[in-house]
Amino acid sequence: MISKSFFKSSIIFTIGGSLPMIGSLLMLPFFTNYLNELNYTQISFYISFSYLMQIIFSLSIESYFGVKYTQLHESETEQKLFTGKVALLLVSFGLLLLLIISLFGNKLFGIIFADQVQMSFWPYGFYSLLTAFFNSFFKTASMVLIYKKQANQFLVYNIINFILTVLITVLGLKMYPNSLLGPIYGRLYSGIIIFLLGFYIFYKNGTFKLNNTYIKDILYFSIPYCGFVLFTWLITQVDRYVLQNKITLQDLNTYDLAIKCFFGIMFIQNSLMAVVFPKVFEFWAKNKELKTTTETNRYFNVFNILNILMICSFYIVLPLVYPLIIKNKKFYESDVYIGLLGTTYVTQGIISLYMATIMFTKRLNVLLKIYGLSALIQLILLFVLTNYFGLIGAIYSGIAIKLIQIILSKLFTKSIFKYEYNFYKIELLPYSFIIINIIQFNIAKTYNLYFYVTQLFFYLIITYFLFKNEIIKTLVNFKIIKPKTFTP
Repeated sequence: MISKSFFKSSIIFTIGGSLPMIGSLLMLPFFTNYLNELNYTQISFYISFSYLMQIIFSLSIESYFGVKYTQLHESETEQKLFTGKVALLLVSFGLLLLLIISLFGNKLFGIIFADQVQMSFWPYGFYSLLTAFFNSFFKTASMVLIYKKQANQFLVYNIINFILTVLITVLGLKMYPNSLLGPIYGRLYSGIIIFLLGFYIFYKNGTFKLNNTYIKDILYFSIPYCGFVLFTWLITQVDRYVLQNKITLQDLNTYDLAIKCFFGIMFIQNSLMAVVFPKVFEFWAKNKELKTTTETNRYFNVFNILNILMICSFYIVLPLVYPLIIKNKKFYESDVYIGLLGTTYVTQGIISLYMATIMFTKRLNVLLKIYGLSALIQLILLFVLTNYFGLIGAIYSGIAIKLIQIILSKLFTKSIFKYEYNFYKIELLPYSFIIINIIQFNIAKTYNLYFYVTQLFFYLIITYFLFKNEIIKTLVNFKIIKPKTFTP
């Protein structure tokens, strides 16, 4: 039985951890309303660059911290030594990387960015680099609070970061419209504050000693996982870097905004996986054989249909919300593409099934192969398809890479896990969703509210006849409803 205190702490950690994404979504309307085309493109790239450098600065140590910290639970002294060593490693590596990137930043920006976007490393690129360093340090320090079970402190620190970032950004945009001062300084100043808070967390909970203890263990796990995260960044971000030379800034900004609006879908998907995976692992742990079961399949079946219904609803809601919060009508043109963009999220139910088996068997090398090959194929597809089809080529390459990830997942996991599931509920249903939306786009070539309402009702009917009992059973298993309310 899950205790109330555990449930409460989980909610607090989830809310605190999601605040940066919520802040990003909250600031999107201000970016569209207070920045011109060039400034919007520039801030999108500065933030993207900052996220990339944040991954490199952290070396994904935050993903390993909990593993080692838990293993050292019998010795508080060793836990403090490990915590202090993580802080020293992050600072020393971060300062070295800051120096190297600062020396070659101008040349790097000249190679990466097209002339039309007018990106410069000094000063805003450097400020974005500093922000990445500060954020990576704080993100890892936050893991200390999670494993020390200090939920309230974790939430307070993340709220401080959220408020400072949004407040400084919005004030800066209103005082200096068509300028990057607000967005850049909002992230930088809040970054300085959370870096100091992160240092306080490490200082309070760690012991600082200059030796090689734990360094090998940290790097052995973290570097491969960092590679996986880098490949993920490449798959999700590289399209705009390729497109910057091939389409207008207006089209690039419209495409970028539409993708960022889907962050809400991504957040809900990640939250669902965080709930589903522990339950699935619990069932698999009881099996002698590494194989899917009827019980575990039910969770992914429900995930699939809920995901489709969520995306269908998003198709209807987003165009209605746009005019309420976005004054620049040029961004409304993204309505045309949301049907296609949504299809790149519909396969998450299938991918999450394979992801769960990889995580359960702890086969990080398999994860690297899948995402490494996917990133390589993504680059090739982007360069080829955008040369011939421009923006629509980038969208179709995004759809294709999701299907390729499924193929690679099947190929690389068939020897480590046995899969037995309902093909229609797990795979055919998302594939039908992709086909329907591609056909609709190519026939209508415009946004049609009635089509998306019809699509929602179609999948609601499927839900009622095929998934009603599964959804109820799942709610019972999570103790959301009582068993007596369930009638097969």
